[in-house]
Amino acid sequence: MLSALILLRHVAVESADRLTDAQSRRAWALADFLQLYNPTNLLSGPGSACAETLGPLASRLDLQSTRSADLACDAPKLTPAHAAVWLGARALRALPDPRRTTVVCAEGPVLAALLVAVAALDGHDLAHHAQEPADDLAPGGGWVLHRDDGRLVDVKPLSVR
Repeated sequence: MLSALILLRHVAVESADRLTDAQSRRAWALADFLQLYNPTNLLSGPGSACAETLGPLASRLDLQSTRSADLACDAPKLTPAHAAVWLGARALRALPDPRRTTVVCAEGPVLAALLVAVAALDGHDLAHHAQEPADDLAPGGGWVLHRDDGRLVDVKPLSVR
């Protein structure tokens, strides 16, 4: 069974910000595209920008978006490498069955850590994949992780336009 895990950065400049009219239009445009994946789960980080980014998609698909504290960007005072591992491990707890298509909207560092954690679980090599630094992930950017029977088979960048 084919599925996808879509890791999406919110469309706002800051996660605590309410979306502007232009950002709302971008969220609706993303919904037009993301609905083609037919997701069955929508997970949001705790910031209002994440929930508002997923709002149009939830409306289109008649789904509820679930906010999860496990997708927050806060981490204990650790080295950057250890903080990334901590964020990835915590974010993994929020994910549903990997055979279901899910959209996760969160901050860039959480998404980058989650990308690496999911790839590591399935022994997928990301060395050939040109990753964007988490802090440089554009609003509305991210990755689409393609899965076959729950196992990661490919990673593609989510292009923003």
